[in-house]
Amino acid sequence: MTTTTTARPGGRNPDHLWLADDEEKLVVSVLAPEVAGDAGHDKAGPITIVSPCPVTVTGPGGMRDSRPAEVGLHTPRTGGARIGWAGAAGSVAVAAGGAWAAGPWAGLAVATAGVAVTAWQALRRYTRTAQHWTEGHVVVGHYDDRDVIRRAAQNVRATAAAWPRLRAHVALDDPSPVLVTQLWDLALVVANRGIARHLRHELTVSGAGVPTGSATALELTDRIAAVEQDLAQLDEDIRQRQTYLWQLAHKVRAFVDEQEALARARVTIQHADQQAGISVTDPAVNAASDLAEHTSAVLAAYRELTNQPAVNATQPGQ
Repeated sequence: MTTTTTARPGGRNPDHLWLADDEEKLVVSVLAPEVAGDAGHDKAGPITIVSPCPVTVTGPGGMRDSRPAEVGLHTPRTGGARIGWAGAAGSVAVAAGGAWAAGPWAGLAVATAGVAVTAWQALRRYTRTAQHWTEGHVVVGHYDDRDVIRRAAQNVRATAAAWPRLRAHVALDDPSPVLVTQLWDLALVVANRGIARHLRHELTVSGAGVPTGSATALELTDRIAAVEQDLAQLDEDIRQRQTYLWQLAHKVRAFVDEQEALARARVTIQHADQQAGISVTDPAVNAASDLAEHTSAVLAAYRELTNQPAVNATQPGQ
């Protein structure tokens, strides 16, 4: 499946992302995507992993196969239908009361006005959701691209889950807005790489049968070289963004693990000193240097992540 993207870089600043994949694609979106069946939802920090449950599909010759339920690419349901039915029911009820009190024409006018207002509210809600979906979802189909996003999402979730343990030592607010923005930007860059990869394939295939040395062949060679350069830049951008997300997750995890190890060691030392009749020293004095070193490492990794440039809105080949 060819990678596609309908998101506009910079057009959406998400505060939460959903990742859902089936056999053919991975969808990264700012709204919960629709799934053609049951699905599990695993939320950690600003990321929710949607795991479609297996469904049985009947193929040619009556063969039955089990595969994950398909993740839809249409605008998710907004509740507009429920609003419409509730509004219509309310309007009918009010109209019935109006007809009893002031006559059938008055009741009809009330019902018409109520239905019109309800329809306008439902349409407005759907339009807003459709815009959010159009600007805020990316679809990737290549296995390598899907793996990049999955691994980055794991690092974001790990950092967000462990961060509360650092708040007593690191003077930083919740990093979730930065983390989710960086993952979203990475998804956009990965999608652009998929577009460039597909464009390179089309240019290469179109050169079959073109006379060597002709003007058309030279133009194709120039275009392929330009796309290859775009791909190299995108590969490097993706590598850097992956590395910074991994570094932060690694530093945070190392900080938490080492603090737990230090706490266990201090308890053991105090117990040994008590058994030997030695006065217990203040553990904060011995741990101060270790704490300063590890918090500095976390802050350095966080600064590197936040210094990542915004995604270029120009797609490959333009």
